Amino acid sequence: MKTILMGKLFIFIFVFSVQQLAHAAGSSSAPASKYFSLSPPMVVNVTDNGRVRHLQVSIQLRLDNVADAPLLQEHKPAIQHELVMLLSGREAKNVRSTQGKEKLRAEATEILKKTLQESTGKPLINAVYFTAFVIQ
Repeated sequence: MKTILMGKLFIFIFVFSVQQLAHAAGSSSAPASKYFSLSPPMVVNVTDNGRVRHLQVSIQLRLDNVADAPLLQEHKPAIQHELVMLLSGREAKNVRSTQGKEKLRAEATEILKKTLQESTGKPLINAVYFTAFVIQ
């Protein structure tokens, strides 16, 4: 009798635990990210005292609305094109400093907002962030 009672108690605890886990998993859906990653990192040529160097930059876009992420994915080729055109051929000395990177980031933000406004009817993003920036 004691064994049967212990078995029922064990089953009750097990079922209760599984229900709590299922409820927690369903109710704690993590919010979608407000950031859209442009992967893989972009690589473009920059000049450095007449020599060609490579700039590799990882870019994140901050969305106005997380529901717009599919639109960014759809227009990713246009976004990448605009960034390649903006970054290519830059003078390395002009983008090495913090001020140079910040100026470039502001330019990228404005260009992408304009491009997305023309393509989708709304700018979709409010900022561009460089999460890695390497000149070799």
